Amino acid sequence: MQLYRLTLATILQRKVWVIALLWLIVLSVVLPNIMAYNNPTLIEPARAQSAWVSLWLITMIWIIFQAARFGEDNARSGMGSYFLALGKSHVNQLLQIWLACLTFLIPLVLVTIGICLVAAMPGDPQQAEVWTVLNAQSGLLFIFAIAPLLLLASSLGSRLGSTAGLVVPVFLLLYGLYGVGTIGMMSDKTDSAFLDWLIVFSPHYHLADLTERLVFRLGKMVWSEYFQILGYFLGLGLVMGSFSALLFRAKSNA
Repeated sequence: MQLYRLTLATILQRKVWVIALLWLIVLSVVLPNIMAYNNPTLIEPARAQSAWVSLWLITMIWIIFQAARFGEDNARSGMGSYFLALGKSHVNQLLQIWLACLTFLIPLVLVTIGICLVAAMPGDPQQAEVWTVLNAQSGLLFIFAIAPLLLLASSLGSRLGSTAGLVVPVFLLLYGLYGVGTIGMMSDKTDSAFLDWLIVFSPHYHLADLTERLVFRLGKMVWSEYFQILGYFLGLGLVMGSFSALLFRAKSNA
């Protein structure tokens, strides 16, 4: 786990994680007071919305970029070749970089859940129990959705550079969050077989975003439906992880 520790130490040394953590906490406190300044009853839902939206943004801007950058640095600096000489395969190196990025992602998810449980918890005990379960469901779905994208970011970074490693996963994420819905509406109006197939093969990341359910207090997801969605992201992760393992390179050809 030498590469894991080295990657982890590098992230800690850069201290950008402090900015990410402060962004998550401060925006979750400040934005709700701006959004719901004339209606105090909206402050708690606004806190939950701010916390989860901030987490999605931090992941796109920082976590995915870190994965892409470390993939590129590992290949171009000669570090990947060094670890290959030590018997660490390219897949092993990819997994260690991925695990280091996850080590910073998971605490951010836990902080987000903590903000919702501390600053937006309903007063009614039954609602509070449902709120806790819903936030746990949201956090686990988020991790299942984002983790494979970190593998893809590192792989693309190692082969095409950190810019491609950032842009492609973020595009897929934004497309899966918002673009699929737009294509679905177009498909309903035009009855196009091409659009129908495009929807089938598109990544449905909107299924992992439970922010609307949190904001409007719609209750926890039915477990059977929830596990189906988890299974979908597990399958998507296996496909994306396999592709990433084939794409990743531990040393530059230059």
